[in-house]
Amino acid sequence: MKPISKQITSLVLLASILLLGVGSNTVIALDGAFSSAQIASPFTEMQPGVYVAWEWWNETGSDYSIPMESGYFSNVTDGYYYYDYYVEDIHGNNYTIDEISQYNWTSEWSFSNLLVVILLDPDASYMAWMSRQPDIATDLWSIYWWPQEDALSGDEVFIYSSFYYSEHNSSNYYYADYTWRGNDGFPVDPNIVIPDLKPEYEWASYMNETYEYDYDWDYCGFGYDVNEMFRAGNTEHWMNHYFSGFSTFNDTNGNGKMDIVYAEVEYDFDEDGLVDWISYELNETASEFVDGFHTENANVGEISTPHINSDNQIEWSAEIVDIQGSLMRYPPNDIWFYEIAYIDDYFIDQETIPVEVDSFELTFRFETTNTAAVVKIDQYIGDFNDPVTGEVSAELEGLGLTINYWSSFTSYVIPEVPVEPTDPEPFPGNDSIPTEVPPEGISIEEGDWAPLQTDSLETEDVPGGFLRFSDENRTRSTVDFGGTYVLGRDGQTYDVGTAILPYYFYAVPMLAESTTDLAYSNSWWGQTYYYSSCYAEWDGYSITHDPIFSVFPSTSPSSATAFISGLIGASIIVAVLGVVGILVVCLRINSERK
Repeated sequence: MKPISKQITSLVLLASILLLGVGSNTVIALDGAFSSAQIASPFTEMQPGVYVAWEWWNETGSDYSIPMESGYFSNVTDGYYYYDYYVEDIHGNNYTIDEISQYNWTSEWSFSNLLVVILLDPDASYMAWMSRQPDIATDLWSIYWWPQEDALSGDEVFIYSSFYYSEHNSSNYYYADYTWRGNDGFPVDPNIVIPDLKPEYEWASYMNETYEYDYDWDYCGFGYDVNEMFRAGNTEHWMNHYFSGFSTFNDTNGNGKMDIVYAEVEYDFDEDGLVDWISYELNETASEFVDGFHTENANVGEISTPHINSDNQIEWSAEIVDIQGSLMRYPPNDIWFYEIAYIDDYFIDQETIPVEVDSFELTFRFETTNTAAVVKIDQYIGDFNDPVTGEVSAELEGLGLTINYWSSFTSYVIPEVPVEPTDPEPFPGNDSIPTEVPPEGISIEEGDWAPLQTDSLETEDVPGGFLRFSDENRTRSTVDFGGTYVLGRDGQTYDVGTAILPYYFYAVPMLAESTTDLAYSNSWWGQTYYYSSCYAEWDGYSITHDPIFSVFPSTSPSSATAFISGLIGASIIVAVLGVVGILVVCLRINSERK
């Protein structure tokens, strides 16, 4: 072989070795977050700097009635209890009341939950810290709610999504029969004796007939939530979003949303002419709410755990199938501070519309942009069919559907020295809300930047269905539940109406002064908002709609990709410089030999 050929061959071999070495180092660098020093089980790095863990949890239980003895207890035979009571009338006559009764109850329940945890950690510092802690990931919820403050570098974003299904079945049976006997032991008519009972024995007035009560109750609940947390400076921010069910409305004014109006109702409990209490109660005449949806039976459908889809997103899904339930007008949710609204006769014997829904499907997709970590939910709601005909219920014609949500926002300022919790600072007035420019990468039409306010007890419109939640520095989280939806009746797209303060509303102290500000010094504090996406053209047909939840941390989520890209770029530069260096050496050697 000629010298020049040998040199070229050597050059190629050396360059190949160098390129392979750099390539291997690049792969190792890309794969570095997978090393045992940086991964805490059960987290898996599914994208650069994005770690995912999940669990599918099932639990069941049951309770049954246990016989209890009473002060009047005589004996029990064949499951029946025998009691003797003694009473006296105003004439001095004594009577014995023989009671035979039976009571039993059962309760069975089940709960299923798909919990998906996503930790965006570009520099892998928090993952490295977790890998050094024993059993740190045994409770996935604790990683979200109780992060280690010292280990947070500030670039982490914690995303939790929980899909849940619960089922409760219970039964109650009660039977009681009474026999009244005089001093001679012979039966007497209790309805003749009861009017003459002494006042201290009037408690026996109800023991004049046979009572039998048999009741079965079935309930299913399902839904999902999206929860976000990150640290900005010395403050931890939590943003929690929850699905809270369906309801129907009659869009009488044609504005595309469910209008709800609450009225002030004054109470003078002691009738002294002074108002003792003011509550806010639903004004049924002015409001458009019609029915809420109550699920009686359903089943869990297909469950898909997190994986990378064809669009390079992290995807998982869940489904509820064979949903049987009823649309019914619940009692008005009166607004009480620290009180529970009374359930009146309004709840009894109300009209219901039985329906069956084939499925409620949820497909979650997670991705990062230059400015945000985003969870998009493709949700499908099937036709509300009549159980007898199997067709869409004719009773729903002309009605709209709402999907109801609520969001809670909490901040915690980490003190430099542990201090006792202090009372929260007063909410600032509405004029203190900063004017902002939409974050990079978010395209919002004029008028869509609407701070979420609840300073009125009437439904408020949110232009475009776009809500933002900000502190004094920048937008921290957004919820986009507006846009358009696809209606199953014709496959066409329609506009989503949006509303704040829907029917499912519970007040909190200082509600009228709430703003979008989040952080308060050295204290825990939170705000809760209730809102609905409204589908006025519904008529009982299926709906496909995609709410989007975004969080904007202080450190750009794209920094992980930028880091990897920089690493690859640096490796390429090293490779090029290496090849040039080899070439220079070879040419120098060849020149000296000549």
